[in-house]
Amino acid sequence: MSKNIGIFGGGQLGKFLCEALKKRGLNSIIYDTNEDICAKEGATKVFIGDFFNEGLLERFSEEIDIGSYEFENIPYNSIEKVKEKTEFPQGSKILYLSQNRLREKSKVKEMGIKVPSFIKIDNEKNLKGQIKDFGLPCILKTASGGYDGKGQWVIEEEKDIPENLDLNAEYILEEKIKFEKELSCMVIRNKQGEIITFPLAENIHEHGILKISIMPAQIDNKVMNLGRELAIKIAKNLELIGPLAIEFFLKDGELYFNEMAPRPHNSFHSTLDAFEESQFDLHIKSILGEKLVEPKFLKPVVMLNILGEDREKVVNETSDKLKKIYIYGKKEWKKARKMGHINFFGKDIGELINMAKKF
Repeated sequence: MSKNIGIFGGGQLGKFLCEALKKRGLNSIIYDTNEDICAKEGATKVFIGDFFNEGLLERFSEEIDIGSYEFENIPYNSIEKVKEKTEFPQGSKILYLSQNRLREKSKVKEMGIKVPSFIKIDNEKNLKGQIKDFGLPCILKTASGGYDGKGQWVIEEEKDIPENLDLNAEYILEEKIKFEKELSCMVIRNKQGEIITFPLAENIHEHGILKISIMPAQIDNKVMNLGRELAIKIAKNLELIGPLAIEFFLKDGELYFNEMAPRPHNSFHSTLDAFEESQFDLHIKSILGEKLVEPKFLKPVVMLNILGEDREKVVNETSDKLKKIYIYGKKEWKKARKMGHINFFGKDIGELINMAKKF
C-alpha cells in the first residue's frame, strides 16, 4: 500500500489533508514555495522551493508514492514533471481548465450546462466600448489568478470601469446574475469511476470573501438533486479523479455554473463535523482508488470564516458542545486573510445561522 502521499501546497487545506493522512497511518510530504505554511507542523516532511525547480521536483517525486495538490495555482507543467516519475491520479487536465475562467466556462458551456453570458476582453480594443456593447451590469475579472474578490470589478454603471488595466493580462467580462442563492457542490470520483457527492452547501459572502456556509443548503429537493446531477455530469465529462468543488448561482429554479476548483474547498469545512468522513478523508480515499460510499450525515453545520480582523473575537473562545473552533496556525493576522473557521452545530439550522451571524 502507498505510504508516502505528496501534496503540492501547504496551506490550511494541506494542513487538514495531513491530519486525514495521519489518522490512517500514512505519511504526508508537502511541497511549497513558502517556509511559513500551516501544514508544516503536521507534515511528515516538507520540501520548500520554486515550483519550477527541476532538481527539487525530482527529489520530491522520488520521495512519494502518490502525488496530489491542495490549491489550483500550481503550474501544471510541474505536475507533469512529477507524473513522469510517480503516480499522480488527478493529473493536470482539470487543473489547467480551472486555472483560467475563460477555459473552464467555455468547457462547461460545451456540456450544455447554463453559464452566465461572457466574452473575452480584447486588450487591443477600447474597454468602455466593449463593456457598453456587452451591457450593464456586468463583472470584469482577470481570467486567472483572482480569488476572494481580488482581480474583480463589479460594473453597475460607466464610472465603475477601472482605469489602467494591465494590458498583458487576460480578462473576462461576465453577465452579473441577480441570483437568489450561491450554492456549491463537492463531487468526488475515484480511479474506478465511482462517484459521490456531498449535499449542496449555501454560501454567504461579504466583500467577495466567503463569510458563512450552511450545510445542507436551505433549498428544495429539486434544486438539491439538480446540483448533484450537474456536478456528476461535469465530473464524468472531465474524467475527474479526486475532489471537485463547483459553485452555482440559483435563479428561478435554475442553476448557473460559476466556477470550479479540483481540490477541497472552504465551503465544505463543515464536513469536518457534519459527516462521518470529511472532504479531506474522501480526497485521500479517491486518489488511493479506495471504494467510495456516500458519507453518513451526522448533523447540520453552519461554518463561519475567521478573518484576520476577527482575532480579538476568538482569542478567548474555546470549542464546546455548540461549536468547534479551528485555527490554522498562520503567523500573521492580516485583514481579510482566512485565519481559521468555526463550525456551529445542532438540530435547528436557523438557530445555527443566527449564532454565526451574531458571533
